[in-house]
Amino acid sequence: MMRVHNKSSSPQARGKYGSPQRRSESLFVENHPMAKLKSERHHWWPVCVSRHWAGEDGKTGWLKPDGSTVRIPPARLGVIGNGHLIKLGRNDEDTAWDQSFERVFDRADDAFSDLIRWLEGLERRPVRDVRELRQRFIPQPCTDAELARMNECAVSLAVRGPMNREASVALAEHLRGPLPTPDRNALIGLNMRNSHRLIADSIKSRGKFVAVYSQGREFVFGDGFFHNVKNVQNVPWSPKLFVPITPHICVLVCRPPLYTAEPRLTTLVLDDHEVDICNKTVQVYAKNAIFFRSQQPVLSEEFQLGKHLEYTHPGNPIDSLIHSIPGVPPRDTSLDHIFHPNGR
Repeated sequence: MMRVHNKSSSPQARGKYGSPQRRSESLFVENHPMAKLKSERHHWWPVCVSRHWAGEDGKTGWLKPDGSTVRIPPARLGVIGNGHLIKLGRNDEDTAWDQSFERVFDRADDAFSDLIRWLEGLERRPVRDVRELRQRFIPQPCTDAELARMNECAVSLAVRGPMNREASVALAEHLRGPLPTPDRNALIGLNMRNSHRLIADSIKSRGKFVAVYSQGREFVFGDGFFHNVKNVQNVPWSPKLFVPITPHICVLVCRPPLYTAEPRLTTLVLDDHEVDICNKTVQVYAKNAIFFRSQQPVLSEEFQLGKHLEYTHPGNPIDSLIHSIPGVPPRDTSLDHIFHPNGR
């Protein structure tokens, strides 16, 4: 078993990617104090994405660490009260510094529908008798805008997800112990509010992008998934994200330390066994929720712990997939005997 450890009336405006865009407002407007913030329900799993996970009964399965499952309308999943509000007053008092960063995710939310349609239309080939994984990637033509949209949407799911929320307060709670709920939420918001733009703007259309498809087996989504952009406060050095988008499409966005620019975008079709490996990865990183459309996954030992875990060995399945992308060199294993003497 792969070793893991705990992480702590006018025409409608068009968005950057050609889709309808909601009007955005600056968080700080000179000489205009912000109106009192109202309580809101914020989705860390946007409805425009979760609706693709509805089964024939119109509901989505939710697998919990104890093995129990429920089926719920997808719009009711991935919701958190005031998840993108920052309130700094005591006893819920309003202050001039209270703010909402919900608008940070508008560009991604406006682009998801177009992204999914585009991904569904890309060329891909079913798995054949090709032994070497690198030979199964199919280069695709693309524009900077299409890659930037793919990056924008993938990063948004990582930043607002529960795994990143917990990472945003983990150090403070390690040093101080459990924080009062208002202080905890304010700290999470303060650490989260700039992360999305910082990560997305550092990648834009630069790096390697892969659209990953399943043939029959369905992917799963969770309240954690493979990425290394947790609690980012500075420009990330080598970001990597493997993000389930629909039950049959995942996206891999990464900027390896070494790579050739072309091909920038490829497609890859996985067989059922490979999809199972990807789904187990989601169970490693998830804590309380695994969402599925119709095919309930086998409960893993890692998910039963009820913690956000992560792979510790660089030879894990997703990093191995990254090093199979055309233009990315094989992983240097020369120091594994020092840093991973037990092969774990």
